[in-house]
Amino acid sequence: MVVIVSFLDLPRDIRVTIYGLAGVVRQCPIDLVRESRRGAVIRAIPELQETTLPPPSCRYSPNPWREQWLHNELPMDHECYCDAIPLQLLTCCHIIHKEAHDLLYAHNVFKLSWWNLPARETFRRLSAAALATIRTLQIDLGSIERKDRMMVTVEDIDSLFDIIATKCTTTRLNFTLVCSIREPKHIGVVTQPFKRLSNLRSCAVCLDTLPDVYLGKLAKKMVLGATNHGGRASGFPFMKLPKELRCQILEHTDLVARWRDKMWSDDGLVIQDGLELADHKPSYCCRRCTSSYAFCCCPHLNSSFSESCSCFLFPNAFFRVSRQFATEAREIFFSQNRFIFTGPPDGTLSFLRRQPADMLRLIREIDFQMSTSNIIDWPRPDDGGLRAWRTVVPFLADNLNIANLALSIDTGPAHDTYRDLFDLDARRNEIRAFHHAVIEPLHEDTRFRQLRSFRVFWALFNEDEADAERAVKGPDYDSVREGKIPYSQRNPNFPHGVPDPSLAWENGTVV
Repeated sequence: MVVIVSFLDLPRDIRVTIYGLAGVVRQCPIDLVRESRRGAVIRAIPELQETTLPPPSCRYSPNPWREQWLHNELPMDHECYCDAIPLQLLTCCHIIHKEAHDLLYAHNVFKLSWWNLPARETFRRLSAAALATIRTLQIDLGSIERKDRMMVTVEDIDSLFDIIATKCTTTRLNFTLVCSIREPKHIGVVTQPFKRLSNLRSCAVCLDTLPDVYLGKLAKKMVLGATNHGGRASGFPFMKLPKELRCQILEHTDLVARWRDKMWSDDGLVIQDGLELADHKPSYCCRRCTSSYAFCCCPHLNSSFSESCSCFLFPNAFFRVSRQFATEAREIFFSQNRFIFTGPPDGTLSFLRRQPADMLRLIREIDFQMSTSNIIDWPRPDDGGLRAWRTVVPFLADNLNIANLALSIDTGPAHDTYRDLFDLDARRNEIRAFHHAVIEPLHEDTRFRQLRSFRVFWALFNEDEADAERAVKGPDYDSVREGKIPYSQRNPNFPHGVPDPSLAWENGTVV
């Protein structure tokens, strides 16, 4: 006897999972106005329909090097290749409608351009159940200027926050507000109605795409007030804890720059041209400040604040608490960070000479990243950069604890960069002469044989890496045995590793 099982006979959890796999939940944001244009790119171009290649993937699919340039560079998320949400499910029976409806509004990111009239009307027409179920909402108010120039009226802004405060479940809402305030006197147009929001689960605010100290502090005040995190915290006797426990706690603070994976060449504290530590700022978004690539709320890039931002900013406050606290913070800072030196070696030398001698001996990991211009200049004996490098090397041996130091040298992320800049056949000898100029000072100073670890990452002639490492550490040294990914398995865009084993090159990057 054949037993016929209907869809509704399945457990609810399985039905909800099927809705998600059918496209009710996706990674990229849902624009309430432009949702119908999803997939229009493929449908409009016959060549994409006729090609035998697989369809383009979602721009929000996991892809670390794509995220780096997409975040804050994708003005219209609807240009993504994803298909539209299958709203047909909402026209089925009451049970399917209720389950798909709750999944749709609770597990997707909703993005709205409030300056767009159709967007405002669409948002206002949402049912009370939909508004109460939304968990992630991103609002773009556009430019806030004089009333006669604004694309949205003050009354429209007031009505927006009134809807969110009264109809949305704020305790479960992850809210992002983006606008561009051209003149400080117009700030009240946004800040006054924003005060109606309270008890938000999380919040991010960007008041302008250009960094401004006053607007940045105001954005932080707005966020902390809306999440009720701005109150004064009660004191905790931190210094009464055992020192070992205090150090473990400090290792998980901003004293250690670890906001990227080890596959990235800039995973660590990047010191460019010997800048002061207090001036250290990352050059791009952490990709965690908001859930949309089109919006960035990192405070060092915009007049904004986000509680989820994980960008590393030098933690000055840690060194202003007390003498004992500052000493322990410095110990963690110098011993746990990977210091990445870029730019001319004389800047690196200037930076190292400014640091306390006892702190230098705590440094455990250093990476020198050479630029392509060094290839042309360094082989010349009279080059200033080469002379400075020959000064940096003995300084390291004299002032750092070499036995505890892991040293690495790399010459760029991609061999294609060199193909574009040079005639590789004509400069083959020059490139190898540059490699020799980098390694020779380390080879001549026998103290570097005691290095805890030494790794070389050449962008060209990767097969020479092992010889360069043995020239410094000795004939029996094998960096691959100690954990280094061999050049035959590295993607050329990631000098220290490969993000996905499927990207490993069988024959390596050999020119």
